[in-house]
Amino acid sequence: MNLCSWGGRGAFAAMLVAAGCGDSGGAATTETMTEPETTQATTSGGSTSEPAPTTGAPTTSETSDGTGSASEVTTGTDGTTTTSTTEAATTEAATTEAETTEPGTSTGPAPICGDGNVDDGEACDAGPDNADDGACTLACAEAVCGDGLVQAGVEACDDGDAIDDDECTNACALASCGDGKLQRGEECDDGNLDDSDACLGTCLPATCGDGHVQAGVEACDDNNQDDTDACLTSCSAASCGDGHVQAGVEACDDGNDEQTDACLDDCTAAKCGDGHVQAGVEACDDGNAEDGDACLTDCTAAKCGDGVLHVGVEACDDGNMVDGDGCTSVCIVPQTCEDLHAALPLLPSDVYTIDPDGVGGQPGFPVFCDMVTAGGGWTLLERSPFGAQTIGKALYNDVPVNAADPADARHRLTKATMTVLRDLSTDMRIDCRGSDYLLTAATNLFNGQGGPNSCFNWTQVLYKEASLKGNFVQNKTICTWHVGTSEGCAGAWHIDEVAQNQYGCGLNNYPWKGAAVVSPSADTFASDPNTIDAVGPVHDCHKAGAARWVMVR
Repeated sequence: MNLCSWGGRGAFAAMLVAAGCGDSGGAATTETMTEPETTQATTSGGSTSEPAPTTGAPTTSETSDGTGSASEVTTGTDGTTTTSTTEAATTEAATTEAETTEPGTSTGPAPICGDGNVDDGEACDAGPDNADDGACTLACAEAVCGDGLVQAGVEACDDGDAIDDDECTNACALASCGDGKLQRGEECDDGNLDDSDACLGTCLPATCGDGHVQAGVEACDDNNQDDTDACLTSCSAASCGDGHVQAGVEACDDGNDEQTDACLDDCTAAKCGDGHVQAGVEACDDGNAEDGDACLTDCTAAKCGDGVLHVGVEACDDGNMVDGDGCTSVCIVPQTCEDLHAALPLLPSDVYTIDPDGVGGQPGFPVFCDMVTAGGGWTLLERSPFGAQTIGKALYNDVPVNAADPADARHRLTKATMTVLRDLSTDMRIDCRGSDYLLTAATNLFNGQGGPNSCFNWTQVLYKEASLKGNFVQNKTICTWHVGTSEGCAGAWHIDEVAQNQYGCGLNNYPWKGAAVVSPSADTFASDPNTIDAVGPVHDCHKAGAARWVMVR
């Protein structure tokens, strides 16, 4: 087969055309003509006549592909034209097969893809630049996506099919994440590389934990499972109350607003002084460091005996339950035995410390408190035994005896101390620990003071109550003797019924029975041995072991 006479198109044909098919690079014209083979065609009114003799000289033309041919035209007498074509013999390498036209048509070179001319049927022809990876293919067709040919610099691929989700898209682009086409291996493809929407730039659906914050859906996304950092595993920003302790930011986080548990609603650990009472742990919490209020700084409720003075509530607090040390178990500082008895009515008679001027003044001192007689609460000023040990002087005399030892059988406070106690008291009671007693106002304590230093130092005294040997009077004014035996008189603070009308007291009365007694000293209230009963029964102050008690309340 003569390859130069093959008219097919394609890469192989193009190679032949480009090579000139046997030429030396230019057009080839045959120098030697072979005996022409003449074909005559006569056209006359649609009929073909027999061949006519030919006239004229043969002509030779050159084709662009180097193939020569000769034609002779003869005109007959009947007006018909006869054209005869002679096929010139050329060398095998430079001869192409000429095309013969049908009768009645003109002839010329056949269109060839690659000749640089855009012939009929060709969309383009770039000549030697035709290429299947160029803009004009070897088939003289304009390169387009989908032609199965990859146009260099324009297309990444071209698989010639209409399938858009395979490796090569219908846009002749290699399938890739972000091309807007869902291909195999992709779970989504929204055609962008935005990692903040529902489809990531990796063509995976946005999820919490992917390390990208999905706008409008997630507050954060740190791509870890740590709930102690600023972003939780739920992709919400860490905050107080989320139930997770943010390291370095929160001390605790119990996920509730309860202020009485171990973690407050501001995610700080509950502690004494935070102003919130932690249930089961604190008795109180007032949020201050003041120990003088109802809640101590250790968050215990202030109470008597805690050793801390609760201002406005306690007068004292010595941290113990001792009642006789000046600060009682109910945290009061008693000024008198009456105060102590009122605070602690079950206290027995005993020695207790009182502080007449209260906290902050003069220190307190011990006294004996009678917590039984006439309702209790009496402060003892003097105890004078019957007999040789009697003190026996009027109370206005400053004769302290065992003043710091109120439990001693022979005891008297200083006049200054008695003065303080008198001013804090209402009543004064003198008795000898029996049924015989005198009850008057405490203001009479120093009666006789300034009077004559003799046995005739008398004053009128109003007794609220007076009892002697079964005789009882109330609100009775009686003349009372105030000097003691040391002056040689009958005794200190005594009543002598006979003397009522003899010693110039100014009263004419008989206090006990309303009539004069028949025997001296028969009805005399006195604690001194110089004045004893002449008529029975024996007065309580004259009984063996008796002692005169002077008390105020």
